[in-house]
Amino acid sequence: MAQSANDSGKGRAEPDAGDSKRIEDRLAELDARLGSVKTRETTGNQADGRGNALGLAFRLTTELVAGLVVGGLIGWQLDRWLGTAPVLMLVFFALGAAAGILNVIRTAHEMQRKSGVAGGNRPSSGAPPEEP
Repeated sequence: MAQSANDSGKGRAEPDAGDSKRIEDRLAELDARLGSVKTRETTGNQADGRGNALGLAFRLTTELVAGLVVGGLIGWQLDRWLGTAPVLMLVFFALGAAAGILNVIRTAHEMQRKSGVAGGNRPSSGAPPEEP
């Protein structure tokens, strides 16, 4: 039971010109398919802008409400502990509102920086920015 020379190499034979051409064709086909998937992915990410904007709106709302709730709860607890009626609750509610607004502004600036949009680079109307 002698094995032939091709069988002993177990598929390690040198590819001929036809094999090289088939491999190149398959690589080109794979490259085209990958390109179409990347295009669909990019388009899908752009179409997801509405959901992304909704998430950002919820994030900003949460920042503001959290400041109000935390400030109100701290003031309420201090009023109960010190017996000072609603004075400290009103003071800390105002401080919580200020902290919430500052957090919203800080978060909005961070989101703006991440998106690459600078305040002066984007015109408010449809007109192009003026030349300096």
